Amino acid sequence: MRRPALYLEPGGLAIMNPKRVWEVALTMLGAILLLIASNGRHPYGFYMLLRLVITVGAVYWAWRVYQVGLWAWSWVFAAVALLLNPFLPIRMQRTQWQPIDLWLGVLAFVWCGYWLIRKRGAA
Repeated sequence: MRRPALYLEPGGLAIMNPKRVWEVALTMLGAILLLIASNGRHPYGFYMLLRLVITVGAVYWAWRVYQVGLWAWSWVFAAVALLLNPFLPIRMQRTQWQPIDLWLGVLAFVWCGYWLIRKRGAA
């Protein structure tokens, strides 16, 4: 039998939910890597892929956190999905997008940490 990953909680040792680890790995880590890579010069197709991946991930997380009851986070993810959607894109210059991409990468990294170390009983 495989042992789950462990983490420390203020009240003692708790078991990390493997479902959460897979959710983060499949949705957020790819987005973080793409946002970091967006700092360079790439063809337009790369940025469209970036927008699509981030939008799909943000819509997933908006729905997921809404189900759990974290409504403020669901609004944050909905705003990210609207900002980066590839269907009705917001047009800005590359130099204007770079700080936004950087801050979205930081937000995604912070979210990963928060989601992974939440209390055990929460979904």
